[in-house]
Amino acid sequence: MPEKPTPPKRRPRKSAPITPLDIFTRVMQGDETITDRQFDAAKVAAPYLHPKLAGLSMNAVVRRSVEEFSDDELNTLAQTGAAGRPD
Repeated sequence: MPEKPTPPKRRPRKSAPITPLDIFTRVMQGDETITDRQFDAAKVAAPYLHPKLAGLSMNAVVRRSVEEFSDDELNTLAQTGAAGRPD
């Protein structure tokens, strides 16, 4: 009787990569399986994968000072938080 061919071995699925943010979150949640080496590597890699928003430039211009607003405009700002944009 001929031998049955063996099916090819399946490759294990690749899981999503673990990011430095994942490492930090797991440490904060008390996961003690994270090694010091993994934590140190996450600290080094974090600035490259998760840049600070403060590092981005912003071109904001103040158009009017508070003294230039009318009383009605100031009341609207106080009530809505933005000029002419009710909540």
